[in-house]
Amino acid sequence: MSSALYTPGAAVEQAHDDDIWHCSWIPGKHHLVTAGSDEVVKIWDAQTGDCIGTLKDNDYAITSLDINAQGTRILTSSMDNKMRIWNIDDALSRPGGDGGAKKCKPALVVDSGPINAWKSRFVHQASGGEARSSNSSGGLKEILASSTDSGTIKLWSVSDGREIRELNTSRRSFMYALAVSPDGTKAACAGVGSHIYVFDIESGALSCTFSGHSDNVRSVSFSADSALLVTASDDKQVQLYDVRHGAAVTAFSGHHGWVLDAEIHPGGMYIASASLDTKVKIWDVGQRKCVETHGQHSSAAWSVAWQRSSDDVVTMKPMLASVGEDRSIHFYDPLLA
Repeated sequence: MSSALYTPGAAVEQAHDDDIWHCSWIPGKHHLVTAGSDEVVKIWDAQTGDCIGTLKDNDYAITSLDINAQGTRILTSSMDNKMRIWNIDDALSRPGGDGGAKKCKPALVVDSGPINAWKSRFVHQASGGEARSSNSSGGLKEILASSTDSGTIKLWSVSDGREIRELNTSRRSFMYALAVSPDGTKAACAGVGSHIYVFDIESGALSCTFSGHSDNVRSVSFSADSALLVTASDDKQVQLYDVRHGAAVTAFSGHHGWVLDAEIHPGGMYIASASLDTKVKIWDVGQRKCVETHGQHSSAAWSVAWQRSSDDVVTMKPMLASVGEDRSIHFYDPLLA
């Protein structure tokens, strides 16, 4: 390890019954949400390593996981072609254990049709505008975005599950990566092929396209200020783009396998990445190099996530988490970051 930014903390072995593909923090809390091919959503206390909640509604692998900015709801996509919204309080009333894996009812189920919601994300917008919720009252509105196997992003109403509109890349490619900017103005998608597409959600226009990778793109993620986009690819690179000016910033090389996920530190100074080579790396954006490598996973590291602040709680030194094919969760405690 080339610097002392993060140190390996608690670990949960055999946290799920199969591969763990996704992890995301509940904003403002020490609670991590995980999901994957065993069809179960679990919530973990990062300080104790205990499972404090579970959700299950079907027997299909979960292909996507997201949490709303208020930390009250979870959004999943599954291989049964359905998106589900869950109330987090419902999960916390069902602690881990044999009884916790029983099926429970989501707050909303959207049948999106075949491969129309491989990835799904909450979209937070101010009221008004065609793409926004049909509810006409003032204040913040929430819709859903999903990626498809036909080169499009679909937008959906949270109130009734209807499709609102479609954002089209004009290429019929499987878009298995999707991100929505925290300010709710932009959506990015990528997948088969090396192109990344960024849309303006309000107008539906394609605002910029990036093509720096040489292979399929596995993940896309916005910075907290919505200005930057980080991407991870089968070409073993992590790349960083300025979406406001439509320009490439830099590329990071050092993984020895497909990079499966990458996410920007809330402060913008670091990027964490997870790879098929089992490693979790931390990259310094300013120095444009890898400053830390962690090898806690015994097989592919599928996902990484930085701890998130909420409107009420600001996390000054966020924890980092990773999950993987070895069914384990690893937490990394901040030293200097």
